[in-house]
Order: sequence, then structure tokens, then C-alpha cells
Amino acid sequence: MKSAYITVIGSLPIRFDIEQARALGPVIASANSNKSITFDYATVNTETNLQDMLNSPNFRGAELLVPEKLFKKYVFFDGVTCLPDFPGLKSYDIDPEKCSPQTLSLMLAVYLKQTIVFLLGYDISNPTELTRLKSIMIANPNTKFMYICDPPRTYQLDDLDNGFCDNYIKLQELIDNAG
Repeated sequence: MKSAYITVIGSLPIRFDIEQARALGPVIASANSNKSITFDYATVNTETNLQDMLNSPNFRGAELLVPEKLFKKYVFFDGVTCLPDFPGLKSYDIDPEKCSPQTLSLMLAVYLKQTIVFLLGYDISNPTELTRLKSIMIANPNTKFMYICDPPRTYQLDDLDNGFCDNYIKLQELIDNAG
């Protein structure tokens, strides 16, 4: 049975047991910023990061999703897969080869049509990243986005009906209640 939950790990370091989040559903890494963790999927759009991930034991079982240009160079490597064509990329003004890996991870989570997307270690201090996150949230009103952060709580997503911010304690409670 398909899970309703998916977790996106952004570019910031996190201090949470991802194995617990994996009990709820798949986990997507954003490049190699948290490479001490084992993931189901990882998005990457630079050759240097891809090579590092291919040589990292924690990414051996992960499906590494890359833009088409990079995929053509690494087509014969195990675990390397071409990113799907995301609907609306042009309207978001997102180039998969130039945007951040966390934006690619978010696009993949939405593409996989999960009901709730948890965002851990997702960097919204960059105005471009925050704008892209909000645009994707607005374009996907049937998906709930739960931004997980350490206190103090951020209010940057409160203007959206399908986005909210909470802390790791609330995420742990949700995991405990689902188990």
C-alpha cells in the first residue's frame, strides 16, 4: 500500500532519526548534504556531488535522480535514474540543472503525489528558495506541507492553507501515533 507521507531532507544538517520517518514513508535526500543517513531517493544536479554519492556507502541503495544531461553521462551506473519531467517547471522558472537539490527533492515529492510532505533541514533563509517553496505549495493545494524546525517557530508559511510549521517533538508524536 502506498504511504500518504514523504519526507524531504533539505540542504541543512538535521538531528533526527530518519529511520523513524522512513517508517511513515519514503525519504528523499537533497544531494549529499546529509550523507551519513540512508535514503530511499536522492536528487542531485552536479557531477561532483553525484560522484561523491556514488562512492558513499549510505547512497548505495538509494535511487539517485539526476537531470537528463547528467543522466546521459552516468546511464550505466547502478542506481542513477533520470528525473521525470515535472509538470509546470517552466511556469516556476526552475531549471533542474541549476536549481538547488532541495527544490528538486520537493518537486519529486509532489510528483510522487503523497498527501503530506515533511520538510526537514529545508533551507528557507534564501528568498529564492522560500519563493519556490511557496509557489509549489500554492500549485499543489491538495498536498499538506509540514515544515519541521527547531524553536523558535517560523511564521513564513502561515499565509498558506496547506503549509504549517512545527517542531521535531510534534513530528515524533505523529510517528509514535502512526506506529
